[in-house]
Amino acid sequence: MTPNQEAVAGAIAVLLSTTPEEHLGKLLKVCLAAKVEGDVTAKSKELFGRTEELAYWLHEVIAEDEKYTSEEWLALGDMELNDVETFVAKLLPDIEALSL
Repeated sequence: MTPNQEAVAGAIAVLLSTTPEEHLGKLLKVCLAAKVEGDVTAKSKELFGRTEELAYWLHEVIAEDEKYTSEEWLALGDMELNDVETFVAKLLPDIEALSL
């Protein structure tokens, strides 16, 4: 497999290991709706360097292409980010429980 195929296989494994109802699934839904240019690996790693700033990170991701789509706003609304700290506290165990 090529490096890109490996990366896509890993992404598919993550998608197959979660559901849209889980906190990770909700985050992934926003990521699927958004379009980010440039170094997307660095942008994704940024999140784990500052999980307490998840709301700001999401805003940067959604605003990246300077277009705000209804899909992005709906996905963001599904996250119910009234309490970012609680969301992150539930997100991190979802990530650690992945079956990869």
